[in-house]
Amino acid sequence: MIHSTVNWSDFTANLEPTSPLLTMLTPAERAVTMHVRMGLSNKEIAAALGKSPATVKAQVASILRKLDMPTRCRLIAWLHDQAAGSFLS
Repeated sequence: MIHSTVNWSDFTANLEPTSPLLTMLTPAERAVTMHVRMGLSNKEIAAALGKSPATVKAQVASILRKLDMPTRCRLIAWLHDQAAGSFLS
């Protein structure tokens, strides 16, 4: 469950496609990616975006395939690395 005490802007800041790989994603996939980066489950992402959990599951699978990521955890780590790198540049 999402807690209101969390400052989600800390997690969503700087999510512009800084990597050419992120430009391969559709706008819908980028929206899902933002929520994956926050650590939300498919069910939580579905509720936040007004989609079915099955749609989100399919979009996450597509994102992992397009970005050649073996797992959701690796995707999250890579997204955080991308955001940190853009703060340094």
